[in-house]
Amino acid sequence: MPDYSGSYAYLNTLQSIVREGFVTKAIVDTFFTSQRFFQEIRDLVDTVNGSLALTWPINIGKSSNTIAFTGGQALPANTLDTFVRASLPWKYYADALALNITDLQQADSPEAIASLVDSQLDIVKMSIADRLAGDFITSTQALYPLQLNGLAEAVDDGTVAPTYAGIPRGVYATWKAVVNYGVLTAANLIQTLYAMDLQASIDGHRPNFYATTRTVFAAIQNALTSIDRYNQPDMQRTVGGYDVVFNGTPVVWDPHVPAGVASPVTPGSGSNSGAYFYGINRSTIKYVADPKMNFHLGDWLISTTTAQVIARILHASNLTVLRPPSNFVAWCQGY
Repeated sequence: MPDYSGSYAYLNTLQSIVREGFVTKAIVDTFFTSQRFFQEIRDLVDTVNGSLALTWPINIGKSSNTIAFTGGQALPANTLDTFVRASLPWKYYADALALNITDLQQADSPEAIASLVDSQLDIVKMSIADRLAGDFITSTQALYPLQLNGLAEAVDDGTVAPTYAGIPRGVYATWKAVVNYGVLTAANLIQTLYAMDLQASIDGHRPNFYATTRTVFAAIQNALTSIDRYNQPDMQRTVGGYDVVFNGTPVVWDPHVPAGVASPVTPGSGSNSGAYFYGINRSTIKYVADPKMNFHLGDWLISTTTAQVIARILHASNLTVLRPPSNFVAWCQGY
């Protein structure tokens, strides 16, 4: 996807704001109507202060810190290796908002129906959000330490990311998700997805959001559409004629989901190009943002070389997955 921060010059003409009725505050939502996965994550935003950390009990038998206690002694808590802590630090995103002083003067007019600053700020937010949308799915901490901990790291059994937030999956299988990177033909695609969906159904809560690429989406549509039309004649009115229902939930395709990639099991083998299919349990995923830096507009500075004012836009967040085994990912070849 393009970097929309380069669209500053488009609004600097002021034609869309003053004369053509450009409506601000709608840019981001309009653009991301097709970025379905990012829209789902935005619904799960939680703002917190402090550090990010997850704890997962490995030993569910008894605690080594259980003692008889009267209140006068020091409470011993020196054996904590039965708990594994996943430390997820804040990941920072930034952009620069630059405005010409002459444009600001012209925009201060009774004819202006929108704020030039708000419109430019929307474009900067859209650029950062577009970067986040891709990082949600493709980032792994081992490869991109400056980007957030995305699904490629969290929803994996160790093939793509052998660790999650520093926890080795080879040692702690609790942090492994359900993975199948060997769906080689369309004939076994549906039955494989059903099997993975069942494995990820922990505590009666199965994945309730499915995201994939256009290529895998088309393969599933070819396999399921005739069945769904027979069993659900109102499907077209319910979820749209070009949508697919898998296990009662619509499957959406998102351009940020990787496509045309080699198998993680046998990388670099040439013709084995495929795509990904994610089954997400939204109750186990939280997009955490720092309220102090949630698209925070910094102080304005006057440029010493040009007639501009400049401000920094800061965003701090991360993607936490509380129970990786409640999610699954498949790599599908030849679609």
